[in-house]
Amino acid sequence: EYLERRLQSLADRHPMIKELRGKGLLWAIELDRDAAEEAVRLCLEEGLLANNVKPTALRLMPPLTITEEELDRAVEIIDRVLGWIEAGGSK
Repeated sequence: EYLERRLQSLADRHPMIKELRGKGLLWAIELDRDAAEEAVRLCLEEGLLANNVKPTALRLMPPLTITEEELDRAVEIIDRVLGWIEAGGSK
């Protein structure tokens, strides 16, 4: 529930997020454009491992032992990355 609330807050701030899908700790962030590969690359550069399941979807699969602090850090990274992409792709 904690991760779902944090991701919903992220979706409220980023118009490029089209849909959130998931349950528990397994989530997909559906984007309105083919930017998942770039998002995965930028997340990795920032220290977050994610993957793209299709050109418009970013998937998160954190371990069951993840803490709320670690989830907060992951959401902050995704927030920055999506902001960069929305601004034209530059850091």
